[in-house]
Amino acid sequence: MSELSMYAQAEEVLRRHGYGTSDLAFVGAGAQSACYGTDEVAVLLSRSADADRVADLTGHVVPGSEASTTCNNYAVLRWLATRAADAGVRTPRFLAVGEEPRPYAVVERATGILAADHPRVAEHATAWFGQLGEELARTHLVRTTGFGMFVPDGAGGYRGRFGTWVEYLDNWLGVHLCVGRSRPEDQKVLDLFLAQGIVTEGDLALVAAKVREAQEWPVASVLTHYDNRLDNLVVDSGGAADTDKPDGPDGPDGAGRITVLDWGLSLAGIGIAQELIKLFETEPTSVESPRVAAFLRGYGLSLAEAVEAVERGKLMLVMDGLGMSYGWADDPDRLGGIRAWLRTVSRLCREWA
Repeated sequence: MSELSMYAQAEEVLRRHGYGTSDLAFVGAGAQSACYGTDEVAVLLSRSADADRVADLTGHVVPGSEASTTCNNYAVLRWLATRAADAGVRTPRFLAVGEEPRPYAVVERATGILAADHPRVAEHATAWFGQLGEELARTHLVRTTGFGMFVPDGAGGYRGRFGTWVEYLDNWLGVHLCVGRSRPEDQKVLDLFLAQGIVTEGDLALVAAKVREAQEWPVASVLTHYDNRLDNLVVDSGGAADTDKPDGPDGPDGAGRITVLDWGLSLAGIGIAQELIKLFETEPTSVESPRVAAFLRGYGLSLAEAVEAVERGKLMLVMDGLGMSYGWADDPDRLGGIRAWLRTVSRLCREWA
């Protein structure tokens, strides 16, 4: 659909909900949504006719399970973002959702600059990750049930697709490593991984052993944002929302205050270990990384707790990488990405060994 048609649909949605459109402008687009905004609100328009599925995303539904969902639709986003905001997380509230003229959401406008595009990103990114740790500590106060991407709970809310952490991990092992079952489609992907000459059968056996150990972790089901990237943070250096805080509205060291965006891949998860996945895609898997250290300090962890979180986060990174690669296996253009993930798996297996 043309940008002009999408703009007209954004206008239609705003008028339906009683908002003006005189200053409506295109804000940006991601894999799931195109965003149009006024000074007051923003409109998210699904870029796909199926608001539960986006081709470029694999989400947290284990490939091969009965679900085809790859991201949270707008009704789920309203449900979970409301709970996050109620817990004190700086995130826009969803004001309305609907299905016509295409799936949409009206949300509060987050003012500022995307952290990834900020002219002082190199100077302030570490401070922003520290703030993000604080926001996620509040996020994890929101208790959920089950594990995995959200599905309706039958009572007007949502729960994780898998009933227990053990069930979640068992399903992952069965699909990705053919542990406990061997479906032809899963074995084909596993053979593709091994054929790259990057990971060995011994590596994957070590991963399976680590996942079995993880089944014994004491975990709680909590709202887990998962997609913790600078692209999903807006920095506002001039707002008055936090003038009552000791370090003022501009945040510590004048870095600005962040607002957390994009709950599209959020899940009923285990919290901090899974929150490290996206950070570990760009930063060293170590507490020695300044951004990782700031993130974990902001979250409120002691050094010993941070070290444990990093070790668990490494396994979550491996599981996520193999899951992502599984979702790409039928696309020859994704082979380079698969090989990159397999190199990460191989590196961490060498560390574990």
